Amino acid sequence: FWFFIAIVCLFTACICVNYDYDFFARIIVGERFIEQGILPYQDFLSYTPTHPWYDHEWGSGVIFYLMLKLFGPIGIPLLYSVMLWGTIFFVTQAQRVQKHAYPASIIFTIIFITLFFRLNPTLVRCQLFSFFFFALFIYILEKQRKSGTKLIWFIPLFTIIWNNLHGGVVAGLGLLFMYTVGEFLNRKNVKKYFLTLALSIPLLMINPYGIKYLKFLFSATTMTRKYITEWWTLFAHRHLMYYIYPAIFCVFGFITHLIHCIRKRKVDYTKLIILTVTIIEGIMHVKLLTLSLIATSALCYNDIFRLFIKSKRLLKPIENSLYFVIITIAFSIPLFSPDIARCNLESFPFYEVEFLKLNNIKGNIVAPFSRAGYVAYKLYPDNLIYMDGRYEEVYNDKEFNILRRYELGEDDWRTIINNYNTDILMPSKQTNIYKILQNLPDWIQIYDGVICGIFIKKENVKQLYIEPETNLDYYKKTMFYATHFGKKIKRK
Repeated sequence: FWFFIAIVCLFTACICVNYDYDFFARIIVGERFIEQGILPYQDFLSYTPTHPWYDHEWGSGVIFYLMLKLFGPIGIPLLYSVMLWGTIFFVTQAQRVQKHAYPASIIFTIIFITLFFRLNPTLVRCQLFSFFFFALFIYILEKQRKSGTKLIWFIPLFTIIWNNLHGGVVAGLGLLFMYTVGEFLNRKNVKKYFLTLALSIPLLMINPYGIKYLKFLFSATTMTRKYITEWWTLFAHRHLMYYIYPAIFCVFGFITHLIHCIRKRKVDYTKLIILTVTIIEGIMHVKLLTLSLIATSALCYNDIFRLFIKSKRLLKPIENSLYFVIITIAFSIPLFSPDIARCNLESFPFYEVEFLKLNNIKGNIVAPFSRAGYVAYKLYPDNLIYMDGRYEEVYNDKEFNILRRYELGEDDWRTIINNYNTDILMPSKQTNIYKILQNLPDWIQIYDGVICGIFIKKENVKQLYIEPETNLDYYKKTMFYATHFGKKIKRK
């Protein structure tokens, strides 16, 4: 069973065609730590004013960089596969510790993977570590309340590790709090839950930034992020039709558990609290729907399975056929070339960045908010960026709003030029400012790319420029080539 699940996880990684936009900024941080032993306290990729940087994902960047250094591009889908497999493993173990547990189902597991993939279509994000630890915490806490386990005393140690990989550690502490409250309402002994939570909270200070990090973690947790779409509600424009299926699954699992409670005339307050909170949070912020998916799959599996137990004879042939399908896709994995970079033309400004590099055009650059991390990865230290997707971690609201007004082409868009030492403008061709810049006499378009145009000041324009390579395979093979800190990075 677990071998076949590993194949499905690897296949899922292979059909991912893109990286997260912030992935490349994370690699640089990891590289800087491994090669120079330096962690950032201020952003070194930007030329704009920034606040102190408490990088809650620094450990993820280290792992990303090491996977690339040791294994090349194939290390990233391998990492995705391992983290997804581990998440599924602990979800399944949490299912098995339930009373009268049903055996693991390949059908249910593939449904979980399908919904997980829909919620997380990019290849690797720092959130993967939070999903893994969230599933691990549910397993340990479920095992503790069902039969008792010494594993609960490892949670503070896991909290330290999780805290240095991703700020989603607050979800783990929230889970501990919900188990404490739920078991108290269930009239159970909550001493171990309370002590574990009390031990874990102060351990958040074990990080490179010390106690100051806690203030950032609180502000990041309570931030509104009204311009970041993944933090919008399920009912936001364009979200509903995409995220509706995972949401329906979670609500369905919750309803099946309610029905079970009504039939047994016994309420499990712990489950009800966890399911209610995670579903509400997932509806309020679609980025958190994955936590609801994990909680529902771990805690409601038996309630869902119970509805289909009468159809077991029908489901058995389907399960057997799925194993045959998995064997088939195992042979198809090499066709997806997992050993080269995962990208397409619509994702990153490959041609535009290559044009700047070939023509040795150096200076401060305003790139699209979401794609500037890739620009920084390829062009640092010759080019510094205005801002990238690490907005709430590094940058100020003032600079973010200036960038937003610039992209919209509002009356004061020149602030980004006049108040900051900007040399290069690389706006997305979908923005209003791109059209405005084409009609300006003092800024000249020197390149028209697939995603962006490149504009520089009139006095800096040369007569001849080298055109970049047009073959996408070239960019897939060289996507991780860069020169940082005076050292050439060249991987297979």
